Amino acid sequence: MNGSARNLVLLLFVLALFVHASDEQQKAHKVLNKLTAMAIDPSGKRAVSLAVSEYLSLSRAELAQRRHITNLNYGGLFVAYQLVKSGAKMDDIAARIKAGKTIWQIADEAHTDWKQITSEAKKVNGRVDANLLRLFNNDPDAKRNQADNYDPFPDTVAADNDVSRQEIDEAQQRYVFLRQHAGVGSDAILDTSTEKSARMVRTDPVRTGGPSGGGAATTPPRN
Repeated sequence: MNGSARNLVLLLFVLALFVHASDEQQKAHKVLNKLTAMAIDPSGKRAVSLAVSEYLSLSRAELAQRRHITNLNYGGLFVAYQLVKSGAKMDDIAARIKAGKTIWQIADEAHTDWKQITSEAKKVNGRVDANLLRLFNNDPDAKRNQADNYDPFPDTVAADNDVSRQEIDEAQQRYVFLRQHAGVGSDAILDTSTEKSARMVRTDPVRTGGPSGGGAATTPPRN
C-alpha cells in the first residue's frame, strides 16, 4: 500500500469516528430533550427538578441558581454536571457559555462519552416518571415539593423553550399516559377545543393534561 492509499484509509477511519461521535451526541440530545420538554409546564418541572436533584444529590435551589447563571435548560444542565463529575469546574463551564460556546460544543471538545450520558439520562427520565406517578396518586412523597420550598415559576430560563413542538407533544402524551396508568380516570384527555381553552387560563398540567408550551427546536451542532 502506497502513501496515498494509507492516507486515504486513515482519512476514512477518522471520518467514521467523527460520524459515530456525532450520532451518539444526537441520541443523547434526544433523550435529554425529554427532560427539557417535560419541564415546560409547572407540574412537569416539579417532577424533573426533583428527579435531577435526587440523581445529582444537589438541592433544587442550587440547580435553579445554576440554570439562571448559565441559561441552561434541564437537559443542558444535566450535561454540565456530567462534565463536572469528570473534573470540569462549573464556573469554567459558565464562563465558556457566556463567551458564546454551547454546552454541546463544550462537552464535545472534552471528548464526552455521549453513550454514557444517554444511559444516565434514561435513568433520570425514569425518576421523572416515578415522581409523576406519585403526584397523581397523592403519595406522601409528593409533599417533597413543599418541604423543599420549591416554586417552579421562578425556575425558568429562556433555553427552556429550546425544544420542538413534536417533543412537547410527546411529553404531553407521556404525561397523559402516566396519569391514566395511575388511575386518575379517562377524563385526563381533553378534546382539542376544550384543551386550547384550558391552556389560556390554566398553566399547570396537573389540570390541563401535560406540557403545552412551545419554542424553537434546537439541536447540537455537528462539529
